Amino acid sequence: SDKLKDAEFLGENSTLLIAEGDSALGGLALGRDYTKYGIMAIRGKIINALSNPEEKIYNNEEIKLLLSAMNIVPGKYDAKKLRYGKLAICTDADSDGYHIGLLIMAALAYLAPDFIREGRLCWLRSPLYIVTNGKTESYYFTDEEFNAAKGKIKGEVQRNKGLGSLEPEQARVSMFDPNHQRLDVLEYTNEAMDLLYSLMGEEVEPRREFLMNKVDFSEIRE
Repeated sequence: SDKLKDAEFLGENSTLLIAEGDSALGGLALGRDYTKYGIMAIRGKIINALSNPEEKIYNNEEIKLLLSAMNIVPGKYDAKKLRYGKLAICTDADSDGYHIGLLIMAALAYLAPDFIREGRLCWLRSPLYIVTNGKTESYYFTDEEFNAAKGKIKGEVQRNKGLGSLEPEQARVSMFDPNHQRLDVLEYTNEAMDLLYSLMGEEVEPRREFLMNKVDFSEIRE
């Protein structure tokens, strides 16, 4: 598929990055270490595997490509046969990006829960702010990080709208250099899985209750 750019070396030590749309591919594809990072682009939002019938899920192009790229056979999961040892969500740091991340989690929770249980699902964070001071760049991955350092920041501030705004060198340093990389492993717990199924499942009432109890609507910005 033209949506998949494989790593040079596949196996336990390689990671497949899932990116949203072709615009994100540029900087990531050129900035990654292509020997161990593959990259796959998805169109829009992947199907919600926790609220759709099985036939529709398995006929979805993104699901088929994901299963093929990872070599995951639903119902016959075998970690030894994986093409990539890890999968990393790589989306914009906004509500759409977080939603896509949840949809990827939902797909793997449905198709291969052991993959998550084994600590193979990650989230590769992209910098929300880049501060350039001469030849030096500093990276801040959340509003909280940036605001905490605001008084000490010197230089030109770039707030990234998304992955597509990163130059290849910026992507290489901020996302793949071990000194800066934020690769969070998503921990499997029964509580987390119950919440995922509750929020992404067919039933509307659990989502309504969660929103009413957890969200301060006076602070919503999107």
